[in-house]
Amino acid sequence: MVFLRVTFDEWTFNSLELAEFDIWQFLGGLAIFLLGLHFMEQALKELVGRPFKKFLRDQTTNPLKGVLGGTVVTAVLQSSSVVSLMVLAFVGAGILALKNAIGIIFGTNLGTTATGWLVALLGFKLDIEAFALPMIAIGGLLFVFFTRKEKLQEFGRFILGFGLLFIGLAWMKESIELFASNFNLSSYQGMSPYWFILIGMVLTAIIQSSSASMVITLSALNSGIITLDAGAAMVIGSNLGTTITVMLGAANGTAIKKQVAASHFMFNMITSIAAIALIHPLLMLITDLFQVTDPLITLVSFHSIFNLMGILILLPFIGLLAKGLKGRFNGKSVGTSFINTVPTDVPEAAIEALNKEVLRFTKMVLSFNAQGLHIRQDLFTMNDQLFVSKDLSKNYDQLKQLEGEIVAYYLKVQKEKMEEDTGDGLDRISKALENAMISAKNVKDVSHNIKAFSVSSNDVKLALYKFLKGRLFEFFLGLHHLLGDDRKATRFEALLELKEEDQMIYEKFLKETHTQIRAGQLNDVEISTLLNVNREIYNANKALIKAFKDLLLTNEEARDFDKLPEIHKD
Repeated sequence: MVFLRVTFDEWTFNSLELAEFDIWQFLGGLAIFLLGLHFMEQALKELVGRPFKKFLRDQTTNPLKGVLGGTVVTAVLQSSSVVSLMVLAFVGAGILALKNAIGIIFGTNLGTTATGWLVALLGFKLDIEAFALPMIAIGGLLFVFFTRKEKLQEFGRFILGFGLLFIGLAWMKESIELFASNFNLSSYQGMSPYWFILIGMVLTAIIQSSSASMVITLSALNSGIITLDAGAAMVIGSNLGTTITVMLGAANGTAIKKQVAASHFMFNMITSIAAIALIHPLLMLITDLFQVTDPLITLVSFHSIFNLMGILILLPFIGLLAKGLKGRFNGKSVGTSFINTVPTDVPEAAIEALNKEVLRFTKMVLSFNAQGLHIRQDLFTMNDQLFVSKDLSKNYDQLKQLEGEIVAYYLKVQKEKMEEDTGDGLDRISKALENAMISAKNVKDVSHNIKAFSVSSNDVKLALYKFLKGRLFEFFLGLHHLLGDDRKATRFEALLELKEEDQMIYEKFLKETHTQIRAGQLNDVEISTLLNVNREIYNANKALIKAFKDLLLTNEEARDFDKLPEIHKD
């Protein structure tokens, strides 16, 4: 075993003697612990994902229920990040009100303390290897040999993760105990607890797991390296450390993500400040009033109590907090360019602004589709609006949020009194928005296939991809030129040509694919994938043509265009 000798300078600790610390055993144990948590998280998402999502949706209709739901789900899933992702999805879809979502976020902070209880009650009381090795054996065998039985395989992954979690704990505990046997605690006991708050915060921010940070703190406390006061300070620091990760993750996110992240930050900050002020009274409450003598149980009790205290303090103000966050993070980062300055009480002006806004949105979809299909996006990128990221999924989220803003404005305009012709124009704009979003979704669904085609080792598949990419470039270029042409007759003819071009691309790619199928150059999975990609791209292009048709042609021209026979029927 390799040992790393760590010498603490006299300016840090006055009289600490040289100690031996097996750092690789500690880091290996930490890695195994985190891997175990990851396995459990992934398995539980597959095993109980839908029931828990339904539970969150149905049982969190007010902030108090949200707190209870968030606590229960996080305690079972052992992952506040998974619950937070569910919350973001539900708030974004309009299923959860923001104030109820904030309640769930509060509950996750209490639910995540369950890991500490599990470790304190079992991890230091049992023969860990005798307990964990059978779980690793059974779980590993189920995970490896039952690949065709998904539920059984995921159950195996969960058991494997549970066993790895405790093996990792055993390694960390052993390395810390070795360090503690040569550790001189006398001079360092007088250090201020505030240093340990900083240590806990930095440690959690680095390893990005409050559960792992809690286990390290419990191991140090169990070995006598730190006192109970220092351990409590580290736990408070860990709570603060989780906010750093969340805020960084939300920095370039949508408004909803920022609102939820900000609520998490405010909860942890206020709770931690209260815990710092009451650290000694709370510890005395646990040890003297409740007669808890085990320092490990005292520490996890402290962790749970100050999180519960934070919930009790902030729960009455959730409504005000949600209102304030909506005002602070209102989604203007995505930004509309036309409808945000035009009131809806003048329908004619509002519809004109709406038409321009949806046209701008459709241009963004053209750029998005070019990105998703690996076509030269720079040719189709708008000068006034760049996507927030080079990541396709984030750009798709941006389109969805912008669509939501436009729909909200459309519904307000729809309530106004207007002439029948004006109402027809409003419906046409609405259809254009819907078709543009359908086009983006179709491209998003096959973008991973396109990426795989571009790096395929199969020469036939690569050749088919290059053929498709070349034809699509010409099609997209035609749409781009169409936007700069104000002549109505020319636009009508150009749209018709693009409609025919879309059909030709579909049929030629289908013909080339069939040729390679007959030659035996493609397997069954490749055949299905190629046909599906061709179909989705055809539908995406068709939807985009419909969107441009409704936006660029007058009502009369659009009706004439619709009378043309459909070239291809699915």
